[in-house]
Amino acid sequence: METPLNKPRSDSWYAELDEVQLWRLWDLHRRSPWYEVTEYAQKEYGIAGISRSAYYRWVSWMQPQVSERRLLAAEMATAEIEKIAKGVGLDDAKAVAAYKSLGAEVALRTGSATAAAKYIEMATAIQDRLLKQQELALKERAQATKDDALKLAREKFEAAEKRLAAVQGAVDEPQLSDAERVAKIKSIFGMR
Repeated sequence: METPLNKPRSDSWYAELDEVQLWRLWDLHRRSPWYEVTEYAQKEYGIAGISRSAYYRWVSWMQPQVSERRLLAAEMATAEIEKIAKGVGLDDAKAVAAYKSLGAEVALRTGSATAAAKYIEMATAIQDRLLKQQELALKERAQATKDDALKLAREKFEAAEKRLAAVQGAVDEPQLSDAERVAKIKSIFGMR
């Protein structure tokens, strides 16, 4: 899904070229000096007499459209990343890295921090959600540890109460001699 190119000035040397021809010239421009591109335009499209300044006016005209095309490609890549992430269960850390990388690439290619900010914000939102999930998991573990400690303390208290009641019962038994009472209390506390 490509966006159509803006209309060039009618008196420009490239006004009669279609989009395919313009993008072919642009691809050649990316890897060749200006005079080779103009020679190619003359040979393939019959356009003669392209000056250096006219060539660079064409480059200036194409650059915003190239940026727009790259942004569209980045948006399509984002949609594809989301689709793949949902389909294969891509973990959040990899999605964060992908969005950061995409944001950096958009910033470098377009020179627009605003265009890149969208992807960086996506990465940041995922990271924030991950941090909140980790924070909740830590709080749950801390609460579980507190609950376990409280349960253990309660069990110790109940065991101590049972021993105290057993000692009180041994003390209150009138038929036991002092030696038997001491032996019973020692057995309650596990002493020999």
